[in-house]
Amino acid sequence: MDAQWSAAHAGAVRVRDVGWPVAVAAFVSLLAAGVGALWSARPSSFPFGSADRVKVSVTHLIEHRASGAMLLAAAVVGLLVAAVVARAGSRVAAVRVAGMVAVAEAVFFALVMSDVSLMTSLGYGIALVGPVVVVAAVVIASVRGHRGGYVAAAATGAAAVVGVMTGVVEPGTLPRYAGNVIRAFASYNVRIGWGLGMAAVAAGWGWVAYRLLRHAAALGGGDPARPAWTEPESVRRWGRVATIGAALCPLPYALLRMTWLTPWPVDLDPRFDESAVRVHGASLGLAAVVGTVLTLGLIRRWGEVVPRWAPWLGGRRVPPMVAVVPGGLVATAACMASPGFVLSSVESDGNGSGLGGVLLGLLLFPFPVWGPLLGAAVVAYWLRRRDSDIRT
Repeated sequence: MDAQWSAAHAGAVRVRDVGWPVAVAAFVSLLAAGVGALWSARPSSFPFGSADRVKVSVTHLIEHRASGAMLLAAAVVGLLVAAVVARAGSRVAAVRVAGMVAVAEAVFFALVMSDVSLMTSLGYGIALVGPVVVVAAVVIASVRGHRGGYVAAAATGAAAVVGVMTGVVEPGTLPRYAGNVIRAFASYNVRIGWGLGMAAVAAGWGWVAYRLLRHAAALGGGDPARPAWTEPESVRRWGRVATIGAALCPLPYALLRMTWLTPWPVDLDPRFDESAVRVHGASLGLAAVVGTVLTLGLIRRWGEVVPRWAPWLGGRRVPPMVAVVPGGLVATAACMASPGFVLSSVESDGNGSGLGGVLLGLLLFPFPVWGPLLGAAVVAYWLRRRDSDIRT
């Protein structure tokens, strides 16, 4: 009787562990198959290729027939993964191989079929909301007597004074700026939607890969030794390096865009030199500064405990996922944007910009470096917080 119960319990655990990954793998595969069939049958529905307005991508080099065939092939492989895991969910080798195939699917959709859409959406969203949040935080911190609030208030006031003196900040600027951003998104809405859809499929495959590889490790049994790089002392060491490196990456872009508030804007097309565009650039620069500050929070105490000047929540522990989820999302978006920016830099070099132009482009948009560094910083933060929770 006990043996029968154990076998039934083991089977229930197996179904529970692989049921959702199988369902998600089948769903995203069928979704990819439908999109691939649509693109193959109706070229007008294809958002990428040489006619695409967005050239900072890999997909602008791939036409509808090739893209449709690639999606159909990825869908067939994905359905095979789902079938294999469903039939052999307790066999370690089969689950591990299926997990590695799921990793390959995630990489394909993230680095080939996705582009800058996710990063653009995040950046512009933060640029719209960020100034309001920053001003509110600065006011609250100053009112509650925090020294950092005074410094931030002085910097914000100085920027506002510069903007007013140069004529950039005026009563009608902010409404025009918001209208420009909304119209820009509206003009790319379908195109951005396709990019975000490919990113969502990549995320689905990433989740499937994680669950399958974790399930394979559990099936393997035993008590494997903890890797040396996950030991607390090692995590603190390499996590600090990765965090500082990731925090530095957005600063060149922030400095460049902040110059748009001055009489000497750098990299501003004279055709679009008007106050709303300048405020837009400065807002993007502010978003980059906010990203730097938040990244440093991964190694600072206020990244673990809410500062006491914060109303209602001051002094409480920061749930790890509050930092891990947005940090991981930005790191993923940066990695997704990397191939397109590298390819765009190479194409610009071929058009006569030279090596200096390529290096400048990568300095301002260091996605190939920033994405992995930020991802490593987030992992280090999560490992450190996990170890802290275990000890307490």
